[in-house]
Amino acid sequence: MPAATINMPTPCLRDDQILRAVCGLRPCRHGGLRIEPETVADKRIVHHYGHGGCGVTIAFGTASLACEIVDAEVNRGTPIGVLGAGVVGLVTARMLAKCGYRVRIYADRIGHETTSVLAGALWLPVGVEFGTGLPAEQRKSLILHRSLEELRALDPQRYAIEELPIYEPLDTHTEEGLFAPGLIEEPEQITAFPFASNAKPGRCFRTLFIHTPRFLTALLEDLQSLDVEIVQRCLGGPDDLESIPETLLVNCTAMGSARLFEDTSIYPARGVLVHLKPQPLGYCVHDGYKYMFPRSDALVLGGCFQAGRDDDTPDDQMVREILDHHRRFFGSACGVG
Repeated sequence: MPAATINMPTPCLRDDQILRAVCGLRPCRHGGLRIEPETVADKRIVHHYGHGGCGVTIAFGTASLACEIVDAEVNRGTPIGVLGAGVVGLVTARMLAKCGYRVRIYADRIGHETTSVLAGALWLPVGVEFGTGLPAEQRKSLILHRSLEELRALDPQRYAIEELPIYEPLDTHTEEGLFAPGLIEEPEQITAFPFASNAKPGRCFRTLFIHTPRFLTALLEDLQSLDVEIVQRCLGGPDDLESIPETLLVNCTAMGSARLFEDTSIYPARGVLVHLKPQPLGYCVHDGYKYMFPRSDALVLGGCFQAGRDDDTPDDQMVREILDHHRRFFGSACGVG
């Protein structure tokens, strides 16, 4: 195991660095991703939701499957309506428009107004159900490989994507299948972290990190250049679909699918984040649902996974738990204690 010298900055985690605390609701689904067609009244619906907290990281992969279903339903050039304008809806609309469909988006909140803007987002897709059995495993592999391939093909400057080293305690649990050829190289064990830390020996790997505010801005610019119209409209229930002229709709409403399509499998999972003043660290720290991401607009400390809670107000107890966790990890070098 190679030793690491201290050659990277330690973050400053003092209270005077705190900008805000935020909370988002991950749109999770029992039974996993739903990517399938359905007929509702006189509309043909292609469902595309259930990403949990992985919308930014796997949207390109899942959108490719949704677009294949659309291709099997109608001819290219057909008007298509996309429901929802979080990252999954924006990526789906972009892909459909680039395939030659005439696309219009319907949503009450758009881009930076959605939960998507709160995402980290580290390409380490965890916390989303892909299903069980060989077909589900094959679909998972296809989604992961396609999403990573598409993200790597984007202009990293324009879409605010960079590859960073990720440091973890040695006992950090990571879901199976992510460290594989074509995805993420196997982590390297290290005897010490290359920054001041109280933690024991750990491991390091490299993966993509997406600065979501800038990423969403680039997607919206793409849609404008592709002549995709965005109609701001509240989608409160099935009756609201009747006024939409397109007869084929791609449903990317995530949490909204519970009321729009009576999907009782949808559930929220709260995530609380603490934003500190930006600090150009050049690395991330990951320890399950506790993590530190150096986003360009903030140093993001997370987090938690509170399934079934639908209030999006950060609570002081969780904020303190997040801060205390990271301060213990870095020790006095982070400016506290």
